[in-house]
Amino acid sequence: MKRALAGLVLVGACGGPSLDGGAPPTPDAAVAPDGPGVRAPLEIEALGVQGFALRYGGETVLTAPMFTRQSTLEVTLNLPLTSDAAAVADGLAHVKLDELVAIVSGHAHYDHFLDVPEVMALAPKATTYTNLTGRHTLAALAPDRAPSCTGPAPLPSIPRTRVIAMDDPSTSHVDYTNCPDQRPAGAPLEGSWVQVPGSHVRMLAMCSMHPAQVGPFHFGEGSIDADQCALPRAASGWLEGQTLAFVIDFLDDAGAPVFRVFYQDAPTDAPIGLVPPAVLGTTPVDVALLCVGSNDAVENQPTAIIDNLSPRFVLSGHWEDFFQPRSAAPQPIPLLDVDGYVARAEAALSAHPLGPANGELVVDGVERPDRQVLVQPGTWLTVPARR
Repeated sequence: MKRALAGLVLVGACGGPSLDGGAPPTPDAAVAPDGPGVRAPLEIEALGVQGFALRYGGETVLTAPMFTRQSTLEVTLNLPLTSDAAAVADGLAHVKLDELVAIVSGHAHYDHFLDVPEVMALAPKATTYTNLTGRHTLAALAPDRAPSCTGPAPLPSIPRTRVIAMDDPSTSHVDYTNCPDQRPAGAPLEGSWVQVPGSHVRMLAMCSMHPAQVGPFHFGEGSIDADQCALPRAASGWLEGQTLAFVIDFLDDAGAPVFRVFYQDAPTDAPIGLVPPAVLGTTPVDVALLCVGSNDAVENQPTAIIDNLSPRFVLSGHWEDFFQPRSAAPQPIPLLDVDGYVARAEAALSAHPLGPANGELVVDGVERPDRQVLVQPGTWLTVPARR
């Protein structure tokens, strides 16, 4: 029984049909110049678990990439775990790495963060936006590690300037409006936008929480509070830290949002993890990337976050059992009520109808009336611009 529970603990906190992955759309379709009164669409590739590649205007943002796999038994036995470089390269085969400007991960569990260094090595322009635990973890790869670190530095080498801790109290960008008890001393209550260097992308982090994964058992709870000399040895060493959610804006040349994306790293009880009305302002959310895993461990999800955002479309990930090999057909997380999640998501979206001028979601090259998609790894989606 203990082994069975250990196999479930990382199911992650993070409806419409389940869709098979398709071929990528026509190259550069999402970066065609905007014509008079016409905006190019937002192109999204579902990479599996909670990984999404978002591309607009020749710039890509990647969320929580996970390609490395470890079995239930290996996690249970706390065996060593390292990023699978070949799996990372294969998983990113359709991502234009020279366009990748940002990697976003709202906590530092291994299923969200283990493969980040490998991705950064392949995409030298990318900056990672995460929490303090993530920054302290990746400090093991900094070329200027602490003098107390002995032996050769692990690879790949990642300069500290490429890892931004959104919740660093001295330079906090996190909005704590809906969870003031989480606000560290010295940090402001309201968040602030961060512009990704050399891009048309900005983002804002909201405080959130990660639920326990199996009953009261919370795997990877806690934080890493000092720069590390080596990456964690096993899955259990990748602690979560402060969990965050993100609003990600793709901007036009004048700095106005063209597409707004909400990224949920883990479901939580409202109002924690919701976006304050002042942040939403007059810019609607085009796409909400929601986490199915552990949604049944919190109240009123995904209804509460959909009611908060009133998004045009919902893409739901982190539903598949990632203890299986990547070559295996995706299967739902054991004991997770995926059908119940899908039904609640569809009902919540139906309470926020859209006008016909919004356009339909394109899934693997086909227009569909669905506003909620339970995504399969490899699914391609195109989001039309608001009209």
